Amino acid sequence: MEPIVRRDAAPESRTAASPPELVPLIGVDHEELPALLEALLLVSPEPADLRDLAAAAGVTVSAVEDALTTLNDNSSRGWVVIRHRGTAHISSAPRFASYVRRFLGLDREARLSGAALETLALIAYRQPVTRAEIESLRGVDCSGVLATLHARGLIEVAGRLPTVGNPHQYVTSLEFLKHFGLRSLADLPPLAELTVDGPERVFEQFQGPASGEAASSPGSGTTLDGDASRQ
Repeated sequence: MEPIVRRDAAPESRTAASPPELVPLIGVDHEELPALLEALLLVSPEPADLRDLAAAAGVTVSAVEDALTTLNDNSSRGWVVIRHRGTAHISSAPRFASYVRRFLGLDREARLSGAALETLALIAYRQPVTRAEIESLRGVDCSGVLATLHARGLIEVAGRLPTVGNPHQYVTSLEFLKHFGLRSLADLPPLAELTVDGPERVFEQFQGPASGEAASSPGSGTTLDGDASRQ
């Protein structure tokens, strides 16, 4: 018996229709690049890789970096661009944190303890650093403080040191920058100030959550002081 073939069945020899070709975008004009990056960062559900931003805009990574610097140099904006490990993230300006918290009806986060600030400062300036290295500098056990900092998302594990025991290496996170209203690690005060005044005094100007100086991501509906937020 011969097989039954539907009349509307396509012949086997017919090839599937190929998808339409996408026309490459022309690189955006230099003066328009900052505005384009604004748009891309606003719709990005997570920190955007600088290489992805450059590819989308049809420009070089260095051009993206220059444009992001231009955006951050404009103090009239209600937000800042945070740079972290080759990515960019847009957040509300720390100077408006108290208004953001009031608008969202959020309680104020407790300040970090002196021990937590000291440990966090060591990680910020010496990263990547292991627990043993931190404890040798502080002279006390730091397991509890590290657990607290990690739980609040202020530090993260970057990898393991290729030595005996393969200890974790800690670095500061994107949340660390958002917590203190820093645009990048380059905004950290000189290490000399930390040595003279101590971490409590140096970080006091950045202690956003306790004084209301937290920030929030556009559309995230959360604060950036240790609570969950859109990344």
